[in-house]
Amino acid sequence: MKNFDDYLDYLYGRGSSGEDHTLRNIIRVMEAFGNPQDKIKVNHVAGTNGKGSTAKMLANVLSKNLKCGIFTSPYMVKINEEISINGVDISDEDFCDLMDRIRPVAEKCDKEGYHITYFEFLTAMVYLYFYEQKVDVAVIEVGLGGSLDSTNIIKSPIASVICSISMDHMNVLGSTIEEIAANKAGIIKKNRPVFVYPQTSEKAFEVIKEKAKVEDSELFTFNKNEIKIKEISNKGNIFDFKSYKDIQTSLRGKHQIYNASLALMVLDYFKDDFNLSEEDIKDGIKETYNPGRLDLVSTNPRVLLDGSHNKESIDALLESLKNFDYDKLIVGFSILKDKDHKDIIKEIASLSDKLIITFIDENPRALDTKEIKKEASDFASDIVIIEDNKKAYEYSLKQAGEKDLVLWCGSLYLVGKILSFIEK
Repeated sequence: MKNFDDYLDYLYGRGSSGEDHTLRNIIRVMEAFGNPQDKIKVNHVAGTNGKGSTAKMLANVLSKNLKCGIFTSPYMVKINEEISINGVDISDEDFCDLMDRIRPVAEKCDKEGYHITYFEFLTAMVYLYFYEQKVDVAVIEVGLGGSLDSTNIIKSPIASVICSISMDHMNVLGSTIEEIAANKAGIIKKNRPVFVYPQTSEKAFEVIKEKAKVEDSELFTFNKNEIKIKEISNKGNIFDFKSYKDIQTSLRGKHQIYNASLALMVLDYFKDDFNLSEEDIKDGIKETYNPGRLDLVSTNPRVLLDGSHNKESIDALLESLKNFDYDKLIVGFSILKDKDHKDIIKEIASLSDKLIITFIDENPRALDTKEIKKEASDFASDIVIIEDNKKAYEYSLKQAGEKDLVLWCGSLYLVGKILSFIEK
């Protein structure tokens, strides 16, 4: 392979597992490298919403005193973002070197009837890289679900962290909240503590509690009324939680207060082990940035990017919009067809003064723009379709007056595309 793009083509070309999720393939790859995943300290993070933000808060604080690796997905602009140590993304050279070494093992597995998918290959790279770089600790975000996600090959994480759970990816994880919760709870391991976001579904929480009991895992959670919210604005939040006073998040939205509280519980538990001061914890949480999540990327005109793509996260986005003053809301939008798109389109279209629909190209799961328009037309009168993402984004900027707000949302893939235009 000649250049980085060739490596990426090879990696993407390995495809996904569809609905056939299993750990048997990744087990074979990791055994060939001596199971590096079991030689590092891992915080394992699962959940439907908030896991990326929570993972980034954890890693940002742990990086204050330690060499801390973090794996999150999907990336926004470049795949290197997914694998990072103390805020520095993996280099192209290291990325390609890992691929060169894992490739023969993966191809041997393929021949033996154990096809290694894109995400399994990437997971092997992550664990091998963090082990060889001698990280003190790693924060690993689950790709999908929990029990059969390839990241879940770790035998004994130092902690399992379960964020907010709601209905998403039902084709793989199950059609009820209990089935989805059981899948996420698959990351709970024997005698290892588990930290749980206050679930809106009592049924989901009961499933997690039962799994923790079976595994003899101490369970930590909190009640939202334990938090004293002092300020929510379009700049971030200020709140008190337990003994921690005036905690600030630069991440916008009320939901980030709860994500930060979950991260705080984990960090407080490990503060002596990792020599973390209260100042380290508070600074790390305040400095955390998660691109494409209520991300104000421009002030003239004001442009807000948000990758919300399921009912719960869209509701959080709509709640957060109340903190912004604007005359007109100009919305750029697209969505994948395997999402709960009817309800989401209704919510977004009803709020928009102008709706610009574009197509998520290079994604077979993209919902057709004409279908989006058809679903939106009962709730919005000013709708335009511009298939090309860049032209659609440029058009949205031209529509905005000084007091208007441009919002791009509906898909992390789309938001990543918009971010790449801005960075260029």
